[in-house]
Amino acid sequence: MGQPAVIADFDPPDRPWLSGHRGVDLQASDGDELYAPADGIISFAGSVGGKSVVSVNHGDLVSTFEPAHTEGVVGTAVRRGDVIGEVGGASDHCDGRCLHWGVRRVRLQNEGTATTYLDPLARVRPMRIGLKPD
Repeated sequence: MGQPAVIADFDPPDRPWLSGHRGVDLQASDGDELYAPADGIISFAGSVGGKSVVSVNHGDLVSTFEPAHTEGVVGTAVRRGDVIGEVGGASDHCDGRCLHWGVRRVRLQNEGTATTYLDPLARVRPMRIGLKPD
């Protein structure tokens, strides 16, 4: 399992309702294996607006992949690195040359839910932490 090239970066909208790129596009071809980026549960597998989508719930975060499909059943537990499906299916986003990976945090609020889209690469890239002297 190598590191795929990023062909389109995360570019969130200034306001939640505006257009933007709410994930990253990774170089991929139809039939490439899809790996779980973290432990979780397959929470959705099907069509959204005519697009083939697989989602994995990681607790406070949800990863979504498009175009993707899985033989896994909703509710199936997956571990980081497990093959959970493959790239392919209907999409108007990647044209058979990439996989769109989005990550969102959904929080319940008084009047419904609030969704925050996050940079998926920030979840998998190593971080350097330094301590400041007093």
